[in-house]
Amino acid sequence: MMIQELLHLVYPRVCVSCGTLLQQPEQSICTTCLRSFDAFHDAAASGDAVREVLRRHYPSAPLPAAATVLYRFHRDDGLQTALHAMKYRGVFQLCNLFGALLATKIAGDSSAEDIGAVVAVPLHKLKKISRTYNQSELIARVIGRQCRLAVESRLIGRTKYTVSQTGLSAKERRTNVIDAFSPAGKPVPAHVLLVDDVMTTGSTVAAAMDVLAQCGAQKISLAIVALATS
Repeated sequence: MMIQELLHLVYPRVCVSCGTLLQQPEQSICTTCLRSFDAFHDAAASGDAVREVLRRHYPSAPLPAAATVLYRFHRDDGLQTALHAMKYRGVFQLCNLFGALLATKIAGDSSAEDIGAVVAVPLHKLKKISRTYNQSELIARVIGRQCRLAVESRLIGRTKYTVSQTGLSAKERRTNVIDAFSPAGKPVPAHVLLVDDVMTTGSTVAAAMDVLAQCGAQKISLAIVALATS
C-alpha cells in the first residue's frame, strides 16, 4: 500500500465543503461540490457582471479592461465554506486549484496577451503576520507560473490597517478602504492583472485599481474567484 493511502486511512481526507471522503485525485474539495458551484461559463458575462457591480457602487471608479471570474458568490453555500477554509484555515490546495482554473481561462483570452505583471491585492503587514499568508498572492503565483507572467509584489502596498469587510455595508466598505493602498515604488507596466479572491461591492478592487492607474497602468484586468452579484 502506498504511503499516501496509509495516511488517508489514519487521517482521512475530507471535502472542506461537505465533509465526504475525498477520492483520488481530488484535493480538498470533492468533484460533486466543485460542479455544484454557480460558475461563469462565459468570459464576457463575468466581465459584464463585474462592471455592473462597480458601476452600481462606484460610478466614478475606473472599469477593468477585462475580468475573469470563476463563480457567483452565494451566502451559506459550499463555495463560501471553501473560500473561508482557503482564507483562514490554510487550505492552500484551494489556492492552487482556483489559481489553475483562473489561469486556464486567462490563457485562452486574447485580451490577456499584453499583460505586463500579475499583482495580488495586498494585505497590511500586520494582517499578513497574523494570518501568515495572503491567499490572493498564492493564487496570483499559480496564475503567473501557468501563464508565464511576472508576478510582482511591490507595485502597490497596503499602508492602512483596515477591519474585515465582512458584515460591513457598502458605505462602510467604501470608507474602510479610503487611502488603504499606495504606490510601492516599482514601475507599473501598462497592463496589469489584479488578483483577488472575493469581490462583493468592489470597494477593495476599486481602491487598488485607482492607485495602479495613478501609477501609470493604462489597462487593468481582474482575476477573481467569486463575485457577489446581488
